[in-house]
Order: sequence, then C-alpha cells, then structure tokens
Amino acid sequence: MFATLIMGAGPGGTGPLVWAAQQGRLRDWLGEGVAVIDRSDAIGGTIGHYIINSDSLGGAYLECLEAPPAEPFFGSLRDEAVTHELEGFRNGFPPLSLVGAYLARLGDRIEEALRTNPRSAFLPRREIRALHLHRDGSIAAELGVAGETQWLEARTAIMALGGRQRVADEPDLEILPGVSLRAVDPAKIIASDRLFTADGFARARAVLAAAPRRRVVILGGRHSAFSAAWLLTTQCEQDFFAASDIVILCRQTAPLFYPSRAEALADGTSVSNRNLCPNTQRVNRFGGLRGDGRELLRRVEQRPGTQPEARIRVFRFGDPDVSAIWLRSLLDDAGLVIPAFGYRAATVPIFDAQGRRVALAADRGAPAVGRNARLRLADGGSLPNVFGIGLGSGYQPWGYMGGEADIAGQTNSLWLYQNHIGGEVYRGIEDCLRTPRRLALERARGLDAAALARR
Repeated sequence: MFATLIMGAGPGGTGPLVWAAQQGRLRDWLGEGVAVIDRSDAIGGTIGHYIINSDSLGGAYLECLEAPPAEPFFGSLRDEAVTHELEGFRNGFPPLSLVGAYLARLGDRIEEALRTNPRSAFLPRREIRALHLHRDGSIAAELGVAGETQWLEARTAIMALGGRQRVADEPDLEILPGVSLRAVDPAKIIASDRLFTADGFARARAVLAAAPRRRVVILGGRHSAFSAAWLLTTQCEQDFFAASDIVILCRQTAPLFYPSRAEALADGTSVSNRNLCPNTQRVNRFGGLRGDGRELLRRVEQRPGTQPEARIRVFRFGDPDVSAIWLRSLLDDAGLVIPAFGYRAATVPIFDAQGRRVALAADRGAPAVGRNARLRLADGGSLPNVFGIGLGSGYQPWGYMGGEADIAGQTNSLWLYQNHIGGEVYRGIEDCLRTPRRLALERARGLDAAALARR
C-alpha cells in the first residue's frame, strides 16, 4: 500500500512534491510510498502546448531550484540550457513553450526521484476511472491501463486532474436571461484554451477569413479573456481587425496587478487595505491581471504612457447598452465567439465503502477544496484523506499566505502550488499518515453515515 497517490502529473500534482523538496522532506515522503499516476508518458503537464506567454515572471519558476534542501533533487537542472534561457526572463514573462520545456526537465528530476526510491513509482499511460473509500480509512484507485483494470491501495490521495472549461459542461449556461451559447452556431465557437494552441489559432483564423465580418466576441474578463485578445491582435496582421471588431463582454474586468502602492496610484488605480497584500505591499497580488493581458487592458483603458487600442471594446453586463436583445444581435453578427468562463476541477467518481457515489462540491459548480485543501462534499463537508490542487480547484489564499482581501475568482499559480498550497496539502497528508488507524476508521464510518443521510 502506498502512503499517497497523486492523480495527475502536471504542475498542480507535483506542487506538493516540490514544496517537500524545498523543505527537506521529500526523501522521507517518498520513503513512505508515493505513486504519481498520469495518462501521459512523462511528468510536466501540457502548458508547453500554448502559444501565449506566461502571466508569471520567469523567476517564479526558478525559485524552487534555489532552496538548499532541494539541491539533491533539482540541483543539476540549474546547468541546463533551458534553465539558462528561462533565466533571461527572470524579470519578464517567458513564452509558455519555454516554460513547458523547463517543467518537462523538472518533471524528469521528479520521475528520477520516484524511480530510485523502491517504495515509490511513476505510473504513466493510465486512466483514473474512480476512487473507492474503504471502511478502514484507506483508498483504492481504479485505473485503466492497456484495456485492463489495475487497482492501487493508499492511505491518502491528491486529485490534480486539471481543469475543464465551463463551456464544455454548460452549453445552456445563460449569459443573460434567455441568452446562451446553445443558440450560437457551434462552428464559430472556439474556447479560449483551444485558441491558445497552434491548431486552435489556425482554425480561428480560418473561421474569421470565411466570415462575412471579422467580429470577435470574447466572453469573460480575466486572464484567459485578455490573453485571447492579445493573441488575436498581435499574431494577426495589424489591419486584420478594424476599430471595435473585438468585443470583450464580462461581468467585471479583473483588476490590474502592481508591484507597489506608488505604481498603482501613478497609473490611476486607487489603493485600499482591501486590495493591498499585507505581506508584500503588492496591489492585487493574486487576483490582478499580469503580463500581456495586463498591458492590453491598460491600452484599452488608455492608462498613462500607453498607445490606445481601438480594435478592442470592453462591455460589462451592468452597462446601460447591454441587454439580451443587444447580446443576441452581437452573437449572431460575430464571426468568432470565444468563451473564457474559467475552469472547474476535473474529477472522477468517488464511492464510499457501501458503493454509493459521493456527491462532490466541484460537480455542483462550487469550489473543489477548502482552506485545508481537502476535497469538499456537496453538503459542505470534506473527505478526510483526499486532497485537491491545481487548475479549477478554486483554492482561495488566506491568512499567512497574504494576498488581497477582495480577491475575486480562483487563483491558479504554480508558485502557490509549490509553496503555500503545496504546504497545506503536505501537512494534511502528514496528519492523515500520523492519525491512528482507529481514528481513520471512525472518520470513514462517519462519511458512510453522512452519505447515507443524503440519500
């Protein structure tokens, strides 16, 4: 039996392992038995497939190499060419293709650490079909591999299966009363995460080339929405779009990030204790737009020192001109519609010891995890030994983590996965592994009773 199963080998799933390496605790954890499971062939994730730039500084990716306790695991990565190239973006925003290449090499180091420990393993090319909770507090993962079923037993599990865009799950989601994407020609809908790939962008160009008008409607107001607009305006010819051809429609645009109060004030942004991080004195530290999307919005809003961007207009649902009739006409007229509604955590079915499926908060549209990173149930409870991390999990930083009090939306940050959130997951797992088996049994039976009461 493994101590921990990590379901997903992307940056979220490996974040707690990187945290443990930085704290000098990885070797002991691997000695208790850790299995990383993924459908792919390697550890590292798919971020390198995207043709946009990172919204995190290059230094955020390199920081894990600088902790002395991590030297035995990651030290040799410092001398690789990909690391030196990323070093050139320490204070800039590197292309995600470079970030992906770097994370692949970091993944190789993690895989080596797993492979060289006799109690741990990396298990590639496996589909995670379901989790089954046992009466003794243990977990069984049901896997599909080469057409067969494989079972793995563990004390704890981390669900890091990535996110799924909401448009895929909710085609009937109303944008305004009576208006949804169900009425839009699916041939002209390309979700933001697909647009960010080379194939998706090529398809978007082809769709627009065949359309009567090059009108683009982007639905959303956070990083994905403005990254989509940046990609279209920088990778298409300067005259490809006319004035107001790209419309961004959102409930509220994300605030802008600033390194300091003074820089925010100079840019025309007010500062209060609600948007100021008490730990770093940064403004909108976790929820603010960064990188290319930030600079694009500054141009649209004609902030100081910018060249106005006339090809893009931003509308908010509360604007007087925004109505259901107006929106229907806008969507009908559009040559391309890009939903950027954000992500939900991908999940797998979880069954209690009686074989009943457990209702998860994530499958009801709520945040997948709470402060302690444990997977939340639809009734407000949580699973004692199943944790969630990564894109779509909905984790909200709190307390000692710093950040702004009025952060809106979910936080998706590799730095957080490898630091604060990774630490929360590790400490929760440590608590589970140190919990006497009798108490684990009581917790599991309590879950059975709660599941029965919900039926």
